[in-house]
Amino acid sequence: MFQFQCPQGHLLEGDESQAGDTINCPLCGILFIIPAPIAVPEPEPEYAAPQIHVGAGAAPALPDEPAAPVILHIPCPNGHILDTPEEMLDQEVLCPQCGVQFRLRNKDSVEYKQKKKEADELRQLKMGNAWLNYAIIAAVLVVLLLFGLIALRMANN
Repeated sequence: MFQFQCPQGHLLEGDESQAGDTINCPLCGILFIIPAPIAVPEPEPEYAAPQIHVGAGAAPALPDEPAAPVILHIPCPNGHILDTPEEMLDQEVLCPQCGVQFRLRNKDSVEYKQKKKEADELRQLKMGNAWLNYAIIAAVLVVLLLFGLIALRMANN
């Protein structure tokens, strides 16, 4: 048995042989494909409370909090946004609103597109600044050339 979530976040259990089957969530009725089980890491040994040394000067090291799962927002071909855990990327799914089957890809996510847009804007800003610097240098060189020509003309008179 393994646990998985429907697209609306309801925690369900199923047999590993059911992975890839299409089912309706018993809680909300949404039709979706059961994801493949994720390998479970080996359990860590029992947690031992940190020892506090009085006068040591540094705070005791506390265990790291588990990271929150990364949720991506991926639109279906008809534009419905699905909240998708990162573990479900590259799986075929059915949109719960319209029933269209499609593949969950990171490059289709709202977050990926936003990062790409920000990177493009930053690149364009840097290119704009570089062209502005080149224009200023060219203008300074033209002004210096004009002053040089004026000085040369005055020296010849």
